[in-house]
Amino acid sequence: MNASMARRIRRAESSLIYAIDRQYGEQRDRSQAAQSQTHAIPFPVVDRNGDRPGGNPKQDTRSES
Repeated sequence: MNASMARRIRRAESSLIYAIDRQYGEQRDRSQAAQSQTHAIPFPVVDRNGDRPGGNPKQDTRSES
């Protein structure tokens, strides 16, 4: 292989590597944007007695008979 052919191959390789890096970068950006849009679903904290320590007490709806 002569020097001219080696240069052409290196140029083609670097163009290909650049394109792949760009593709992965765009994919990573989309993935990070999608992750930042997801929100955790809040579940109320209830202890063993049924009390809600967060300050939002559960109303007792049971009727005494």
